[in-house]
Amino acid sequence: MKVILITTITPAAENIRGTSALSYHLLVRRDEDIDVEIYSFNLNRLPEEKIHEVENELHVRIHLLNVPKWMRWVEKPFMLMVRVFMRYPFSSYLSLSDDVVAAIKAGHPDGIWIFGEEIAGIMSKFSEYKRVHMGPDSEALYYYRMLGQRFVARNRNTLLRQMVMYPKYLRLERSYSVDDKAIYYVVGEADAAFIKRMNPNCHSAFLRHPHYDVSTNKEIKFHTPIRLLIAGQNNYYMQQEADTLVDVLVHSNDKAMKCSYVLTFLGKGWERHADALKNSGWKVNHIAFAPNYKEEVMKHDIQITPISIGTGTKGKVLDALANGLLVIGTPFAMENIAVENDKSCIIYKEAKEVVDVLRQIPAQREKFEQMAVNGRNCVLEEHDRKKLSQQLFETFASDGISNK
Repeated sequence: MKVILITTITPAAENIRGTSALSYHLLVRRDEDIDVEIYSFNLNRLPEEKIHEVENELHVRIHLLNVPKWMRWVEKPFMLMVRVFMRYPFSSYLSLSDDVVAAIKAGHPDGIWIFGEEIAGIMSKFSEYKRVHMGPDSEALYYYRMLGQRFVARNRNTLLRQMVMYPKYLRLERSYSVDDKAIYYVVGEADAAFIKRMNPNCHSAFLRHPHYDVSTNKEIKFHTPIRLLIAGQNNYYMQQEADTLVDVLVHSNDKAMKCSYVLTFLGKGWERHADALKNSGWKVNHIAFAPNYKEEVMKHDIQITPISIGTGTKGKVLDALANGLLVIGTPFAMENIAVENDKSCIIYKEAKEVVDVLRQIPAQREKFEQMAVNGRNCVLEEHDRKKLSQQLFETFASDGISNK
């Protein structure tokens, strides 16, 4: 089988200025008889030597595509107002030259894989082929969710951005091709449902996010005191729920519970929260940056993930689960991951529920350690790279695309 990948960003083993790891890890474990050739706009600006590394690691050929000069000019900061009045997101105006389209077709591929929501319009240039488009998320759903957040309404600049970008992405998703040779994969069930709702005749489907940074060697046995972790930058993805959670933890009067844990913040922007918890009797560490993220995560027993907003699959939740931590998270944190509440993770809706769970864990260690084991097993099985790669490429081998 031969597949052409057309992408806004060049694949890489880790995310480099974009979601470059998703396509990389769907490619790296593909079956040996699948030949892939990549055409990339390289918006994540991988240097030449890195691109050659990726070619060798993935056994692919990568061709770099030119970004039009006018787009380079319009992307400059002083041209912001021009971009504001564009009907579609800025990167949607990327296109393939006739020569590139002809070269791709001359290779007689079995299918076309397009990565990057903004370049969905390129699908129309290959209408005779089976085509897979990968978002990887629904940006329209992201902006829709953001517009419902209290903290967005209180910040004029943030609110204006959401109000400008939401209709752009909504128009884009409503323009998706609706023929039986095109399918749109996203790594979020709600994302796929939202696209379907906005474009009822479009074939949209959920594909689990592959996980790759895994250690199965860690023995899952909680330390004394139990090591809690909150990982990630304190930005608007977490801000609202994190503020509420820390306030509840600060005002808890349960001294025995506080003595049972040591809490570490891993990421920037947590200074105020760390100080507040210390002053209320919690044992707290703050690590702004860890040279080896996975090794630092694995030192802990439980990760609390108070995500307020977002779409798709949350990578730091997968990181924690796959490396043996019990994850306590909001519904947004846990969505699209193959775990089940109270069996392989803990999902909370109100911050006070976290305190209730933290009170239970020291007296029922084995129960919650087993929950962490279950979570790791679920991710290793259901988010396996080879399994998901096969699911993706089977789309090109199937007789047709069903409406999912």
